[in-house]
Amino acid sequence: MNFDFSEEQKLIKKTISEFVQREIKPIVNKMERENYFPYEIIKKLGQLGTLGGYANNIDTISSCIIIEEISKVSPAIGVIISVHNTLVCNGIYEFGSEEQKAKYLPSLIKGEEIGAYALTESHAGSNALAISTSYKKEGNKFIINGRKIWITNGPQARYILLYAVKDKQNPKNSITCFIIDTKREGFKVGIIHNKLGLKGAHSSEIILDNYIAYEDEILGKEGEGYKIAMKLLTGGRIGIASQSLGLAIGAYELALNYSKEREQFGKKICEFQMIQYYLSEMITRISASKLLTYYAAYLKDKGENCRLEASMAKLYASETANFVVDRAIQIFGSLGYSADFDIQRYYRDARVLTIYEGTSEIQRLIIAKEILK
Repeated sequence: MNFDFSEEQKLIKKTISEFVQREIKPIVNKMERENYFPYEIIKKLGQLGTLGGYANNIDTISSCIIIEEISKVSPAIGVIISVHNTLVCNGIYEFGSEEQKAKYLPSLIKGEEIGAYALTESHAGSNALAISTSYKKEGNKFIINGRKIWITNGPQARYILLYAVKDKQNPKNSITCFIIDTKREGFKVGIIHNKLGLKGAHSSEIILDNYIAYEDEILGKEGEGYKIAMKLLTGGRIGIASQSLGLAIGAYELALNYSKEREQFGKKICEFQMIQYYLSEMITRISASKLLTYYAAYLKDKGENCRLEASMAKLYASETANFVVDRAIQIFGSLGYSADFDIQRYYRDARVLTIYEGTSEIQRLIIAKEILK
């Protein structure tokens, strides 16, 4: 078994790492203070050739590398890219018609337009079959009404993959995925959620009020939306596992470096056995998360069913990230509780990782279902 990245993947890692230090690190504080959305970074990432997922010849492993490297410094930009690439671009590439690919993907690949993914509703979080956003067909038109919440990139997106149901008594066979153009009448952004972390990665309510879509704006076929959503979420979970991994590494490195500088009782705190215990636990869990994440990506690139592995990676990496930031705060002591130090940002950013893209509880149910088949 080969654990090495290809030469091309090594180059991607090096290129993104340098880009992060040069372009992203200087604006992290601005994003945090002002909840600033980094439009210019998205465009530069497009110019760098790192947007578009499969549509831009970026395999799953390379996508993980990109998200991980970005999330080491900015988990907020990490999730912006994860949604854009793994859900929206990959969704259109895998399920879209040739006409849809030609219409939507070029601007998304270049970063000229941003994508979002709208499944979640106030009464339909873990249970996607409970969505109430509905549509009805009138001639060649599909009239959509409803609200979605917690939509990452919602305020900035030009195109949104949105799920609506025709027959609420039979949702599994009547949910359809539409490609929504946010510049069209009938669409508006509602409240922008005030979040604990991931400042700069905006999540919002979106509202459809007699929004009119057409046949050529259906992704896949009418009634196949639920199946499409479940397939895309598998890839999305690998993306969030990568974000979690990057965040955990970023927090670990801050704590490790601090422990080598901070002195107590006449010696560096990294010389104390308890700090060594914390650090060893952190790096061991990070390493296990990395293996799970990249194995899931490897299987996906082979075209194999990786639902089990994606859920294991997402579960373990997200819980590892929360474990690591907790221990990192402890190593920093009172300074970790100060808003003047970056580690508190990682602590706040990490909390949502076990909630979105399928909660830890849902991941455990998926894992159990897969192993008990």
